[in-house]
Amino acid sequence: MSRTKETETIYSRGNENLDLKPLCIRIANRLGIEPLDIRFEDLYDDSRVYIKENYVAINKKYENDYEECAKSIAHEYRHVFQIFYVNLFSNERSIRWKKELQSVINNSNMDSNGSNYIAQEIELDAFAFTKYHLEKYENMKVVNKIGKLDFYIQEYINESKNIL
Repeated sequence: MSRTKETETIYSRGNENLDLKPLCIRIANRLGIEPLDIRFEDLYDDSRVYIKENYVAINKKYENDYEECAKSIAHEYRHVFQIFYVNLFSNERSIRWKKELQSVINNSNMDSNGSNYIAQEIELDAFAFTKYHLEKYENMKVVNKIGKLDFYIQEYINESKNIL
């Protein structure tokens, strides 16, 4: 994936600067992808990746929250990695991911409690990568708000460390 323009991803946070660019570079390097631009937008979701437009949109409500931005960046970058993975490999995981990527469930088509959204392996993988990477390499504690999700994430991490 190539970047069409270089942007400085620094956002004001009171007297501090919320500098996301180094984080973006570290996560992208870990995944073997190119960093994407970061934009803050009015979203229903917490974040969303726009592959063709080469950016990650983060909900404006998080523009002053480094940890929520970090979780969004790690999660959405992982989806970019998943797309590369299914195009580079032909194994059981890539076949499952490719099938899910062709019919992604998101806020526009998920059931009322979101169970079909979180049941997707690509989502569990993105949540697991986020927790694994941010806790291991960024010194952040990641706790999810979705009931029992942390249990399933930890199980996935234990079984999938070779790809995290």
